[in-house]
Amino acid sequence: MVQLNQKIDQLNELLVINYNAEKVYLEALESTEDEELKQFFRARAFERNEFSRYLGAEIRLLGGTPNFSDEVESQTKINWPDFKKVIASKNPRALFSEINRLKALCLTHYNRVINNFEFSEGLLRLLQRQMHVIGTSISLMRYQDGLSNQSQSRLASNS
Repeated sequence: MVQLNQKIDQLNELLVINYNAEKVYLEALESTEDEELKQFFRARAFERNEFSRYLGAEIRLLGGTPNFSDEVESQTKINWPDFKKVIASKNPRALFSEINRLKALCLTHYNRVINNFEFSEGLLRLLQRQMHVIGTSISLMRYQDGLSNQSQSRLASNS
């Protein structure tokens, strides 16, 4: 029973992380005029919303209650970026750096949860799929350095 409660607590931590990431991406979406960045932030916010829905359903299946509150005790404190400030700086490299930092922190947390608990095969696949999506978007951002150069030109011209 203790192990089950610990699993539910850890899944609630992931739920809060995804909920907060969604809020950060929506804030960033509202803060930028660049259509490419808007599309990127919209897609990431949607992903995190979907992750939260699936995690909430899994928590219920385990007999727990999904908790979206920041009051969930977390072993991993995430310093959420203020994308409004980064976007206002008109520095896309700083923006992409913050996004990658955020995603890397989320992946670290997912890894810790997966490595510390045994989950059902279905739930483990869900967590691994979510990690893959987060990791893939990091890889795409790093690969598409040309995107940041294009955005940098647009951001500079918008100043």
